[in-house]
Amino acid sequence: MPLLRGCDFPDTLLYHPDSHLWFAPAGEGRYRVGVTQFGIALSGEILLFTPKPVGALMDAGRSFGLLEAGKTVFPVKTPFAARLAEANPALDPSARSMNREPFAAWLVELQPSGEIPPGVLLPWPEARPEIETIMERYAFRDLADFSAPLFHEDNRDF
Repeated sequence: MPLLRGCDFPDTLLYHPDSHLWFAPAGEGRYRVGVTQFGIALSGEILLFTPKPVGALMDAGRSFGLLEAGKTVFPVKTPFAARLAEANPALDPSARSMNREPFAAWLVELQPSGEIPPGVLLPWPEARPEIETIMERYAFRDLADFSAPLFHEDNRDF
């Protein structure tokens, strides 16, 4: 399994680097979706996941659910138009298993509403350069040494 700066990136998955999501074909044209180890490291410890209702239709860039990490809640967005086909019942009431098993603790299954545009879901060799660029932006050198940035952190000296 490819390892990049201490994070696993299974080469059997597809990636959308900007959203820190992985995608696994789940049959019937669906994709099982989860958050990469790198995405979890950036978020801090994941506590809760609240999906939209099964059957919800979303355009590309729209939220299919909310993740809560500490006191921060943020939307998780689909990179392509889709219908939410299934939500992972194992993440209700707690999504903490994502922190230990990011590739087993998937969020939802999405059914694309049409063709997925080329370049949206990338195999590992194509996703790696973009993921490395994002890691550089966050000064992410290694998973073991990284501390998620605090959104309220102020670097001014008092």
